[in-house]
Amino acid sequence: MSTPQLHEASVAALRAALDAGETTATELAALTLARVGRFDLAGPRLNAVPVLASDIAEAARAADERIRAGRPASALDGIPYTAKESYSVRGMTVSAGSPAFEHLVAGEDAFAIERMREAGAVLIGLTTMPPMANGGMQRGVRGRAESPYTAAFLTSAIGSGSSNGSGSATGASIGVIGLGEETWSSGRAPASCNALVAYTPSRGVISMRGNWPLVPTMDVAVPHTRSMADLLAALDVLVQPDERTDGDFWREQRWLPVPPVEQLRPERYSGLEPAPLAGLTIGVPRMYIGTDDGIRSPIQTRESVLTLWRALAEDLRAAGATVVETDLPLVSSYEGDREGAPEIVSRGLVPPRFLRSELVELTVWGWDGFLRRNGDPALPRLRDVDGEQIFPEPPGALPDRFESRAPAMDLAAEVDLAAFPAMDVPELEDIPAMAEGLAGLEATRERDWDAWLEHEGLDLVVLPALADVGPADADVDPASAALAWRNGTWVANGNLVWRHFGIPTVTVPMGTMADIGMPVGLTLAGRPYDDVRLLRLGLAIEALRQRRTPPPRTPALPATEWMPLPATARGEALVTLTLERDGDGDGLTVRGTARGEAIALWTDGEQVAIDADGDAFVARGSGRLAVALVRSPGGDAMAYARG
Repeated sequence: MSTPQLHEASVAALRAALDAGETTATELAALTLARVGRFDLAGPRLNAVPVLASDIAEAARAADERIRAGRPASALDGIPYTAKESYSVRGMTVSAGSPAFEHLVAGEDAFAIERMREAGAVLIGLTTMPPMANGGMQRGVRGRAESPYTAAFLTSAIGSGSSNGSGSATGASIGVIGLGEETWSSGRAPASCNALVAYTPSRGVISMRGNWPLVPTMDVAVPHTRSMADLLAALDVLVQPDERTDGDFWREQRWLPVPPVEQLRPERYSGLEPAPLAGLTIGVPRMYIGTDDGIRSPIQTRESVLTLWRALAEDLRAAGATVVETDLPLVSSYEGDREGAPEIVSRGLVPPRFLRSELVELTVWGWDGFLRRNGDPALPRLRDVDGEQIFPEPPGALPDRFESRAPAMDLAAEVDLAAFPAMDVPELEDIPAMAEGLAGLEATRERDWDAWLEHEGLDLVVLPALADVGPADADVDPASAALAWRNGTWVANGNLVWRHFGIPTVTVPMGTMADIGMPVGLTLAGRPYDDVRLLRLGLAIEALRQRRTPPPRTPALPATEWMPLPATARGEALVTLTLERDGDGDGLTVRGTARGEAIALWTDGEQVAIDADGDAFVARGSGRLAVALVRSPGGDAMAYARG
């Protein structure tokens, strides 16, 4: 069999290869780990997947058994994926990037992980994030992820892009799907910076049970993929009813009705067709394309982003759509960004106390509930946590710059997470101003979004996902920080409004900036619970032109070189590995046993030769990760060891 190509591989291509017997789930898992070694631990050192799953070989072998029997569990059976370390995976750490929870072990799977496991997808590992997802590119307990496109720029927005590891890993073809999250723009921003597709659903569409919350009213699960087709394949698995409501705020609260999932999803997401673009009126807010003369602090959109937008707008017009420039009252009346515009709390719809309740009492309730349900005896309750370790300042880092742009942002900058463990944990129904606040959010959205779309005759709103990308040293260099913390760059465009008001978005690649080699996305925003139509429009816009460019720092690996095993080692595929460090350097001695017809061995993604004696072998390489793959007529086997 030839080497399967994981670089830029789609679900459909890998599914076809698996079902045809051209590859195995075990081989895909081993090759994905080889990419982890080559690009995450060595080479550009992306640091996107710092925690590897311990049961990769077992999960892949189980998938192979189902596939060989002609009974794959789903279209994702045997497909490698990653998840942010805020998703509970039973038996693995669920640190949420925080030193306070570095050793917290998940007692059960999050709903999304449960669904992926049932579908047969193979979890490769957990991706990097800042502490508690409370930011973007701040270094957490496992550091931060770097860009697969260039070392010069950040892989996500500095202030709101916490799914940075998911973005880098998926962009670098370490997994076909990455499970991220978003509270402000933490799913959209890394998607934009890695030429990915991202979907932020309406409230309650994907259960958040088993995910660490940050602001439960805003938190959503966000799948990252390299294409719309792969996104839809993931949604077939993820958008399912969850009988349990605990830990999923929108289905647990009783103040506002949330439609059941069964009413929101099609029979098959993967069967959706692109929506016609001809005849649509598509709005693009002036504030994001440099033509808004009324905004108090203009968003400085990079010229190369505007060039990409103009090209895409021409494609939309050529497809028969009308593209019009508009205002965006949902943002202007939230942030008070121009003369005479109110802020979210100054118009009498949302009580000011509600914003504090969201960021303090509701988060305390959410964190304590997460720990109680998780059941780790080492940290059973929030009161048992060292508050100073929840989000310590990274050594040498400049202070964050959540300057005054709206009351919610001001409050976020003032909140002291270290004080949360000492607070009383309220009952959900006792948190102040919740009923009034949620009703106020609904009333605001109905006026400033739903009614506005109707009045303007808009079928869709689109916008560049980011105005620019921050320099990679923005956490330590004041001049770079000034660039990275500009409006439109520190957080993806739209800022807080999409998540705060439950508005679904789909982000697709818009192209790669000619001057700096970084991608940027296009975000589509639609009406709440009109998610399926929005996804079909994402399909249509993606189909206009290929706009994703693969990252140059993480190319395809060379074809696998198989080394025959001695005749005395023939038999059912089996492999074990141990590592020995050669002194203080990067040198490794790999020892193991192998049975089968042939073996391939990688250390940090580079193939190395073995010296075999019967079923025992030894090899020398360098790095921190060894991956072995053994082939036999009855199936493959793999193992990895990290040192």
